[in-house]
Order: sequence, then C-alpha cells, then structure tokens
Amino acid sequence: MAKFSLDDADDDPPVATAREKRKRDDGPADAEDEPPRARGSAGAGREPPAPGAEAAGRRGPAEEMADGEVEGGLSVQIDPDVLDCSICFESLRPPLYQCQNGHVACFSCWSKLSNKCHICSRDAKFARNIALEKIVESIKSSCSYAKWGCCKFINYAQRDAHEEGCLFAPSVCPISNCGYRGFTGRWSGHFLTSHSSDVMRFIYGQPFEVNIEVSVPFLVFLGEDDHLFLLLNNNLTYFGHAFSVVCLRSGNLNWMFSYQIEATSRKKPENRLQLKASVTNTRQWTGIYPSEAFLLVPFDFCHSSTIGFNISIERYAVV
Repeated sequence: MAKFSLDDADDDPPVATAREKRKRDDGPADAEDEPPRARGSAGAGREPPAPGAEAAGRRGPAEEMADGEVEGGLSVQIDPDVLDCSICFESLRPPLYQCQNGHVACFSCWSKLSNKCHICSRDAKFARNIALEKIVESIKSSCSYAKWGCCKFINYAQRDAHEEGCLFAPSVCPISNCGYRGFTGRWSGHFLTSHSSDVMRFIYGQPFEVNIEVSVPFLVFLGEDDHLFLLLNNNLTYFGHAFSVVCLRSGNLNWMFSYQIEATSRKKPENRLQLKASVTNTRQWTGIYPSEAFLLVPFDFCHSSTIGFNISIERYAVV
C-alpha cells in the first residue's frame, strides 16, 4: 500500500483559504501566524517503534501517520498542485476526464469545455481517467491546522471543505479593513502593534467599567490569556440597544466563559439593568448578533451619545 505525502513548497504554509493555498502562482497570503503544512496518507498501520522511542514520549496517530510510518508500504511524495484542476484550481474530485493526450479536467470544468481541450486548444474526445480517480480517492490528508489541535484525516478531495469550517482554523481580526488572520493566544502582539488604541485588557473575575458610543458596533477586550472578546452593540431602532459578548477564537475549547454586564441609567441611577450569560464562541464576527441572550438597554439609559457599563468576564475549565 502506498502512502502519499503532500510536498508543499514551504515548511509552514500561509494561513489562507483553501482555494488561496492551491493557487501557488499568486504568491503567499499575508497572514502573520502560520500553522505547519499538511501531509497526507493513503495507508493504514504503523511500523513498530524504534528502540527507545517510547521513552521519548508517545505521539498521536495523526502525527505518526504524517511521518510516513506505513507498515510494509511505499512512501512517496507528490506535489499537491498535480491534485488540483488546472482550470479552476480546486481539488480534483471524481469523475475525472481527460482528452486523448492525457490532459485532465474536473467534472465541473469538463462539462463547460464543449469537447475542446483547454491545453490542446482543439477538438478532443474526452474519456474517464479511472486510474487517476482511484489515486485521488485513496489519498487522505491531515488538516493544515494539525499543529493547532486538529487531528482529523480527511479525503484529499474534501480537504478544502473541511478547512473552511475547521474549528482550529484562524480567526479574522474584527477591526475594519485589517484582514489579519490569527490564532487564539497570539492576539496581543497584533493589537499592540496595529490597534493599541482599539483594545482594552482585563483580568478574569475582576469587574471593569467601559463607555461605548451608541454608534460604535463593538468594543474589543483582550483577556490575560490572549482570548479576544467583543462587546457587541446591536442598535434596535424602536427599542434601544442590545448588548452581548462573544469570544473570537479557534482551537481546542478547554476554557469556557461567562459574563455579567450591568447598565445604570444616567438620569435615574437607581434604575439598573443586569444580565449574566454564557459567552458565545465564534471564529469570525460577520455582523450576526447572538439571539439567545443579550441585554436590552432603552434609549433613556443613554447619556448624550454614550452608554456606561460595569462588566465582568469569568473563565472556567471544561470538565
């Protein structure tokens, strides 16, 4: 049984969308944090550990498979570009068709070629390439974000779809027009460098006061462990403002969070509104507000154009 290892150009591929990672000619993405490259496997089983290997510590099955330990198999490396359609740059997925000269196209592109090869530039008779289909179907690849905790091995043809929704994929900076993609635990460097005036640091369990302008969509909080939180401000035209807290994170969810938020009326300080709720997790904020829990603050609570809050965020381990 052969084991296929995807030989990427760099040790650490850029953090980008699955399609962007395939288009090598366009240059690297502009990410600042880079997870390790993915390696694929079509084989099962592992060789016995070398003497003293166990003493050095056990590794997970994903890591062992990625290192090419396939019992009685043939280990080879291939350029992942050959597994992509040369027209759309997407991963090849059966059925696959080729012209009489062997030029391959995926089914989606083939159906649009009108029997003219995109490379030969002449009329062609397309036929199924069963052998290549079997190779593509046999290849399994580790996720590009394996270093960050994803242990899944997926069919190479499904790799793009998996990485688009992978829990361990990078998050996108919420600041408008930034575009930075980062990982949980590595936000402070980016914000201190690029958005030092847009973030407030806090300590878990210790209340802190904030004032938010009614026109600002969110405030950014950075926990002591580099978890990134957003205080979202949803302007409900006829009722007031709905406030909630989300955590912008990816990776292993070993920690869960809750928050308590209290608003006091500037006109009548004895009037207070309070909410205690679980923090919603999201990899990227796209303008969708949590609907399960939020604090609805009437317009009368506003003082001029700002609203003041007392906020506390708690952290607890997942058992």
